[in-house]
Amino acid sequence: MKQKLPVTRYYGSKRKIIDTIWDVIEKEKLEFHSVLDLFGGTGTFAYKAKLEGKQVIYNDIFKFNHLIGKAFIQNSTIKLTQSDISFLITKHQKFHYKYYVKDHYHDIYFLDDENELIDIIVQNIAQLKSPTKQAMAFYALFQTTLIKRPFNTFHRKNLLLRTRDVKRTFGNKVTWEKDLIETFQKFCVDVNSYVFSNTQKNKAINSSALKCKATADLVYIDPPYISRNGSHVDYHSRYHFLEGLVNYDNFIETINQNKINKEVMINKSLEFESKHTILNDIDRLISKYKDKVIVFSYRNNGIPSPQELKEIFHTNGKSYKEYILNNHSYALNKSNSKLHELLYILI
Repeated sequence: MKQKLPVTRYYGSKRKIIDTIWDVIEKEKLEFHSVLDLFGGTGTFAYKAKLEGKQVIYNDIFKFNHLIGKAFIQNSTIKLTQSDISFLITKHQKFHYKYYVKDHYHDIYFLDDENELIDIIVQNIAQLKSPTKQAMAFYALFQTTLIKRPFNTFHRKNLLLRTRDVKRTFGNKVTWEKDLIETFQKFCVDVNSYVFSNTQKNKAINSSALKCKATADLVYIDPPYISRNGSHVDYHSRYHFLEGLVNYDNFIETINQNKINKEVMINKSLEFESKHTILNDIDRLISKYKDKVIVFSYRNNGIPSPQELKEIFHTNGKSYKEYILNNHSYALNKSNSKLHELLYILI
């Protein structure tokens, strides 16, 4: 059976163009056995590399993303059973539940009954004995919460966009209103379908890109995107709620009560997210892996500019080839015809 790529609803996901990226890598006849995906995110590149039989190291600074890598990059055999899924969706009378989401996020992201179910599922996940199964269940919960969110993000308090009875030109009202438990069960089944062995010893790690100690023959770099136009919403702000869920016992004390959306500040980082430091961050990263083959994904209207990137490559002694990929529209940028994906092969 042919493996399908995992479902992703994250900003900047390369799922739609991953085959094009891999075609470039093959065209360049790059010789490599192992891959390090430094900004693992959705796991799309790492998963494709796994499909291609490479030894894969998935890395991400955020714990919730790291669990995605653990669920179907590192994991080659373990699957959720029907008994596991039934346990996860049941409110167990013998267990004393906390209701952090229900108590603190009324009228922000989800309906009250959905907030309560999220609390229950998170705490049931913690009761699973297998850390891998915990990671798989969290993946299912992430996708469940994202699919019920307008724009699939958490940086705005906008539940009203979902509940208001008006004609819409975006989103999917039917999907938003699907039963949370049924949706979660579906994603539990989905995550099982992503599990396979490529006979390699793959692993997922949880580190900042600059502090990551891992290495590989080929290093894939897809840093956070900072647009030259408008204000920048960092990756953590878009998905802070998910980082809160995987740090359930600690996240309430880190809520920023001054923000309307009650952003969870745990593991907040400006690494590769600041216009003032991004140039230096990228330079440090290229220098760190200058003895490796580097594949660098970028967009043509970001900070730094493509020209500034090329100067960084040059000063670190890396020759490069630039590929302009087909125009690719993102969920929040469908009409931007001037936005192009760039791919740099550094050798």
